[in-house]
Amino acid sequence: MKNCALLLFYLTLGIWCPMSSLGQSTDKQTNIFNFQYNGVFYGELNGISTVHIPDTAIYQALQWLNVKPDYKTPNSPIMLGVKLSPNRPLNIPSPIKSLSKTYSSYFISDGSAGVVIAMGINKNNIADYLYRVVENDSTELVPWSKIPALEQKYGAKQPYGFIGRFQAPGKLILVEVRNKRNFNIRDGIIFDWRTNLKPALQQIAIFARRKGRLEYGSLKGSEFAKKFNPRTNIPSDFKFTQGDLEHLQLFFNDHFGLPFSIALRRIDDKNEKTDLGFLELEMLENSKTIQYNHFDYPGKYEIIVNRMDDYDPLPEKEALRIPFEVLPRPYKFKKPHIEVVIIIAVVILIIGGIIFLRYHKRSKERLQKSAQEKQLASLKLKSIRSQLNPHFMFNALTSIQNLINKNNIEEANFYLSKFAGLTRQVLDSNNEELISLDEEVKLLNDYLQMEQLRFNFKYEILVDENLNQANIEIPAMLLQPFVENAVKHGISGLKELGTLSIKMMADSNDLLLIIEDNGKGFSEKEDNMGYGLKLSEERITLLNQLYKEQPLSLHLKPGNTGTLVTIRLSNWIS
Repeated sequence: MKNCALLLFYLTLGIWCPMSSLGQSTDKQTNIFNFQYNGVFYGELNGISTVHIPDTAIYQALQWLNVKPDYKTPNSPIMLGVKLSPNRPLNIPSPIKSLSKTYSSYFISDGSAGVVIAMGINKNNIADYLYRVVENDSTELVPWSKIPALEQKYGAKQPYGFIGRFQAPGKLILVEVRNKRNFNIRDGIIFDWRTNLKPALQQIAIFARRKGRLEYGSLKGSEFAKKFNPRTNIPSDFKFTQGDLEHLQLFFNDHFGLPFSIALRRIDDKNEKTDLGFLELEMLENSKTIQYNHFDYPGKYEIIVNRMDDYDPLPEKEALRIPFEVLPRPYKFKKPHIEVVIIIAVVILIIGGIIFLRYHKRSKERLQKSAQEKQLASLKLKSIRSQLNPHFMFNALTSIQNLINKNNIEEANFYLSKFAGLTRQVLDSNNEELISLDEEVKLLNDYLQMEQLRFNFKYEILVDENLNQANIEIPAMLLQPFVENAVKHGISGLKELGTLSIKMMADSNDLLLIIEDNGKGFSEKEDNMGYGLKLSEERITLLNQLYKEQPLSLHLKPGNTGTLVTIRLSNWIS
């Protein structure tokens, strides 16, 4: 009995040992056994792990007792298995360490029973093993005794040791198995059915900063709290200035391996609470240190210590609450000397003046350079426009001459009439860089009707109904050179089979102008692009210098079955 009391004393210390869960995982127990594997796993884990195995195939547990150097090396020839109620959530056991062994502890809040078996015990070695049962760390219900029976159920392929079925609501039970010849071969299971273990605070210790050094002591007797509840040891007036405490240390009554959660909450002036998260979700020790960085911001706080039930905190009415307040640091203003103020002011004025003068000079230079560039680009544009207009008129007069030479007087008169109106439009817009879409469409229509009289092709001009043709302006005669190139170099030889399509549409804030024909096309590498087309490309380059925020892009796509010209005027539609 003396050795029993010594062992249980160390078991109830609740010292944490690393623990993992291997094998199958599920949100509920379903019909499974939890086996304790004690050994090395993949060369890293050396300690207690939980292996979940279905209760229809527990023969798989024996595989964990086989030595495989590159995979696993068990420390014990036996494995204890636990089967809990199938309706309970999956319970990962808490580890409790003795002097040299770590046992698994199962907290069973619903009072259901647990079955314990021992894999590795068989008919050849059952006489070498004993078991015992201890209640509440004080009463030995079953002294060291022979293993009750061998059993072969739950899909086992050979008998195993059946230890028993245990159920003791409100109590703590230790079931321990050991080898008679080698006391180092032993394992144990702890079942905890207790439901009345609420967190109980022993005291609060503080690390306080005083005159540049840290001092450790109890909160009681310090200047930070004077009023304490004599039953719970919780202070009601705990407050300190920001930066006064390095950290807090909470001490609790022994909770025998029952996990506690510790959370921090902030409370504002309107008594609205903000959860700052868990400081620890599964505390098995009897003390907790809280660093200053968790409460370094001024305000009211609350530490909430709660018992865990199946790894979820119980309702907060069961919790222990420790309120405290962090006061802001007092503001200390040091009045500077008048000489320092004057020197700083003079330096700021000098630096500010230098920066302003340099900025003003650079801004003026940039404006002058920009004005010069715009003026140069505008002169170049006018030069190109002056070259485009005679080019267009020369081509038109050549067409009229051809009609007269063929003695097509009526058509020549019609052509000459259209040409006169078209010439007026060109001359009227000669001094204007931008004209409306409406005017551009009319100019194109008159030109295409003239050329249609000669070559008998078909054409269409489609304008997006959402475009305001009267108010949207584009560079004058932007499309005419490309249309003229499509007619003369593309579809003139096709006669009535020739087709030409002109589309004007909106693409978000961009204006798209598309010209497409079914002519023979051309190669961009060959020097057969019209003179007017080359001038138009130069014109678009100059326009981009003037309208940097609304650039124009030109894309030519020639082919064997026609040519596609796309002009995009970016940010042109407001």
